[in-house]
Amino acid sequence: MEDQDNRTNQLKGTILSGMRPTGDLHVGHFEVVLRNWVKLQQEYECNYFVADWHAITTDTNTRKLRHNSIGMVKDWLAMGVDPIRSTVFVQSQVPEHAELSLALERMINIGTVRRLPTFKGYLEHLALDKKLRQGETVESRLDRIANAEVSVGFLTYPILQAADILMYNATHVPVGEDQLPHIELTRELARRFNSLYGEVFVEPEALLDADVVLLRGTDGRKMSKSYGNDINPEMGPEDVKKRVKAYLTNRKRLEDRGDPYECPVYDLHRVFNRERDVEINKSCREASIRCYDCKMELPALIADSYADYRAAKERISDDEVLDVLKDGAQKAREKAGAKMEQVKRFMLMDYT
Repeated sequence: MEDQDNRTNQLKGTILSGMRPTGDLHVGHFEVVLRNWVKLQQEYECNYFVADWHAITTDTNTRKLRHNSIGMVKDWLAMGVDPIRSTVFVQSQVPEHAELSLALERMINIGTVRRLPTFKGYLEHLALDKKLRQGETVESRLDRIANAEVSVGFLTYPILQAADILMYNATHVPVGEDQLPHIELTRELARRFNSLYGEVFVEPEALLDADVVLLRGTDGRKMSKSYGNDINPEMGPEDVKKRVKAYLTNRKRLEDRGDPYECPVYDLHRVFNRERDVEINKSCREASIRCYDCKMELPALIADSYADYRAAKERISDDEVLDVLKDGAQKAREKAGAKMEQVKRFMLMDYT
């Protein structure tokens, strides 16, 4: 008990981070998110959750989401997320998240949410295959699509995201640059609540990893299973080889010099082939290595780097995952329950 108290006193702050259970994780998730989670739990009080309410915003197949959730938590545990050091839980098992989101929704207007880059980007994605109607402007087309195809849940999910963060007094949230507007929205909601009712919420800070390498897919786009351009950590060397061979690289001749920082294959070298990173960079710039040869160094390295993970995952049963999630939900509800009691007390809505 004394060791636990000493560790708590030495922690740098509190982390909140989650993943949507929308499908199998790929090496981008593992290298950018999971390895960071494992490192962070050594220095912070960490809360890691399955964002199933967020996932149901765009996929209502809850049977699939449940299956994905269990598999995803197996990935977390196999990679070294420690349910003793960290609180690991499913969002929907802590109803206080939805309750706090309901309170925060009263403090923000629709225009603020619609101006978030993620919302605008989603609308523009939906509009790709839809033509302008006669007399219609680009903006009015987006309004039409929003009214017809975007759920209220998608519109308000950044507010639920803010509730996720504020619920646990998170001091830091590990995010990519694309999520910075959401962290600023969370900070704004914390300030508004504190101004109206008293100092209840901590204003979280974004935790950016300057050294992170964002891994692109075989077609140069963001790596995603839905694009079919991803590398799965459970693949063996031959399957990884097929994916790596499919990467789009410089179509110039061998004697034409390349720019490694424009090449998605070099990103893989920076992560999985660090011993030869500098040499590969130099060879690319000097046009002394063929793209094919550059690719073929990677499959065995990538597959071998996840050997321990694959072995660990095989040993983890569904029942073990459910036990972890049950214990985590209990710990999370203790924290969330205390926070919601404070929220209601400051809002004079406790009626006790």
